[in-house]
Amino acid sequence: MHELYALPDSTLDRLADYLDGDSNEHGLDFCGTHGFLAAVTVGPKREADEWLSELFEGQVPAELVEDLKAWQKSMHACLYHEQNLTLPCDLQFSSTREGNELTDWCVGFMEAIFSQEESWYARDEDLVAELTLPMVVVSGLMEDPELEQMRRQPKLMMQLVRQIPEILTELYLLFHAPRNV
Repeated sequence: MHELYALPDSTLDRLADYLDGDSNEHGLDFCGTHGFLAAVTVGPKREADEWLSELFEGQVPAELVEDLKAWQKSMHACLYHEQNLTLPCDLQFSSTREGNELTDWCVGFMEAIFSQEESWYARDEDLVAELTLPMVVVSGLMEDPELEQMRRQPKLMMQLVRQIPEILTELYLLFHAPRNV
């Protein structure tokens, strides 16, 4: 049933052309935007106007608004129908400073968290910190000796990276599943 909510290739192509193109001066690239939208989808509820503004530093390209909302809704539908999200990049860690598409995806994911950090950690700070560890480490946004040490362990990094799709589902359930009373 989640196939009903899949975006047409033409919409994804249009988004990729803009997000990876020279016109995109204020936003993340395609993979980074997917990461941002994934965090918006799995995390605490947010209004579209809020996350759109944050995604593009207040300079939202009007021609993409409906496509971006549809992309986020398609992620929600996928998770709602108990399907793991498919990332638009290989689950391969890059230890170089430049990173790769997965690094870009994780940067986007973390930027969405940072923009609403208090809400993310209010419910269960330890669990959220544990679940988001792969994205924190891969993004390289936080400088910490322990994280740097983890980044130098290829086997550990591959284990963390492979967990990302399942982690997204766990986060979605944490924030969106009905609570037992």
